Amino acid sequence: MIRFWVKALVGLALALGGMGTAQAAWWQAQTRHFTVYSEGNDEKLRGFAERLEKFDFLLRRLTGVATPEAGSPVKVYLLSSEAKVKALARNPNIAGYYTTSERTAYAFLSRGGKDGKFDMGAEEVLFHEYTHHFMLHHFPAAYPTWYVEGFAEFFSVVKFPKDGSIQFAHVPMARVPGLVLGQPYPLKQLFARDTEGLSLRDGDRYYGTAWLLTHYYFQQKNARTTEMTRYLRDLAAGVPDIQPDRYFDGGLDALEKDLKAYMRHRLNISVLTPKEMVIGEIAISPVDPAQGALMEDQLWLIHRPPAEELPGIAGTIRTKAAQYPASAYVQALLAEAEWAVEQKEAALAAADRAIAIDPKSARAYAVRANVLLERAQDSDADSDWKAALTSIVRANRADTEDPVPLALFYRYHAMRGGKMPDLGYDGLYKAFTLLPQNPNYRFNMAQAMAFRGEYQAASILLDPIAFSPHGSGMRDAALKMKAQYEAQAGKNGAIKPAAGAGSPAPAS
Repeated sequence: MIRFWVKALVGLALALGGMGTAQAAWWQAQTRHFTVYSEGNDEKLRGFAERLEKFDFLLRRLTGVATPEAGSPVKVYLLSSEAKVKALARNPNIAGYYTTSERTAYAFLSRGGKDGKFDMGAEEVLFHEYTHHFMLHHFPAAYPTWYVEGFAEFFSVVKFPKDGSIQFAHVPMARVPGLVLGQPYPLKQLFARDTEGLSLRDGDRYYGTAWLLTHYYFQQKNARTTEMTRYLRDLAAGVPDIQPDRYFDGGLDALEKDLKAYMRHRLNISVLTPKEMVIGEIAISPVDPAQGALMEDQLWLIHRPPAEELPGIAGTIRTKAAQYPASAYVQALLAEAEWAVEQKEAALAAADRAIAIDPKSARAYAVRANVLLERAQDSDADSDWKAALTSIVRANRADTEDPVPLALFYRYHAMRGGKMPDLGYDGLYKAFTLLPQNPNYRFNMAQAMAFRGEYQAASILLDPIAFSPHGSGMRDAALKMKAQYEAQAGKNGAIKPAAGAGSPAPAS
C-alpha cells in the first residue's frame, strides 16, 4: 500500500511539474534568518516572512540566546498546493517538512491554512520543526525525549494578532483529545521512554503531557522551576546515573500530582508586543525566471530521492536546462544532477559552463572538485590532486559560508593519506558549526575528534543523534560509536562530566 502511494504521488508530481506555463512567477523574501520562496508575490509572502522572524525572535528572547546565527539562512519553500508537498515528502499525510541538505537547512509547505480546529496546520509543523532546529543549533545535548518534543510543542502554537504582537503558550488543540480524554501520560513512563512504538492514542497523550510539563516549566516561577532547571542542566553536562526522582521534592509522583492540578486551572498565555521585538528588514524581490523554472526540480534533487527516481529527475533538469544555457544557476544545478547520476564528464562540463558565466559559482566549483577528486584518486597524479584542491579553494572563496567546500577540503586531505593537517580539521569543524543540524557533519566531526584522541568530546558530540526521540539506523550507529568512544576514554583516564551545551531553560 505504501509503495502504491509513493508511485501515485510521484506520478502526480510529474504531472503538476509539466504545467509550467500555468505557474505564477516565483518571488523571494529575504530576512535575517530566512529566505522564503513563494509562487506569486502578495501579502501572504511578506506576512509569512515576518511571522517567521517574530517566531525566531521569540525563541531567542525566551531562551536568552543573543549570539548571531552562523551559516546561511534557512530556506523555506511555499508551494502552491498540498498535493505538491505530499508528493515531494513521499507521504500522503504530510503537511510540511523540515530537514537539511549538505548545504543548508530547508523546509517546504503549502500556502494554505489548516482544515480545522483540531488539525495541525503546516505552519504549526514548521514552527515545531524549526524549534528542533534552534535547539540543536544552540543547545545540542542529551535531553530527554519528553523535553525535546515538549519544547517544540510549546512553541509550535503561536498566534499573530493584528496589533503586531505574538502570543505564545497556547494549548495545542491537536493534542487536546488525547490529553483530556485519555488523561496525562504517567510521568514515570514519560521520563523513562522515547516515542518509538507508541500507538496513535498514546502518542497524543505523550506529546500532550510533554507539552503540559514544558508549559508548567516555562510559565510558572516556583520551586519546581528550579528543580527542573537543575535536572536539565545536569543532563546537558553529562552527569552520570541521573535519577529523576531525586531532583523533585516528593519524587515524580508528587510532580505528577502538581501537574494534574495545574491542568485543572486556566492556563495562561503570554505576549510579546511589537515594541519588544526587533525584526529587521524584509526584502521582497522577484526570483530570476531561470531559477524559478527549476525551483521545484532542485527540491526533488536535494530531497534524498531514491536511486530509482534519480534518472527521471536528472532527465527533467536536462530538458529544462537546455532552455537556459546562459544561466549559471541552472548550469550548476545541472552539474549537480549529472553528478548525482554518476555522469561525471557531463557534470564537469556543466560545472565549467556555470563557472564561465559566473566565476564565483561556489556550487559549480564544488561539483568540479568532486569530479576531480575521484580522478585524482584513480590516477594519483600530483597535477590531478592540485586541480581538485584548486577547485575546492575557489569554491570556498566564492562562498565562505557554504559548508560543502569546507567538508571537501577535509575529504581531500583524508583521501591523500598521511597526517591530517590542522587546517583540514579546521575546515570540517567550520562546516559542522555552519550546519550542526546535518547528521553527516556531526558524525564526521565526531570521528575526526576520535582520530585525534578526543574520545570524550567525540562521544558528547553524538548525543543529539544517539538520544534522538525517534528510532533510526542513524541513532543505533551513534549509540554504538558512543559506546566505543567512552570505552576508549575510560582507558585513557576517568571520564569527567562535560561542560555541557547550556540549557534551553526559560531566560531569567
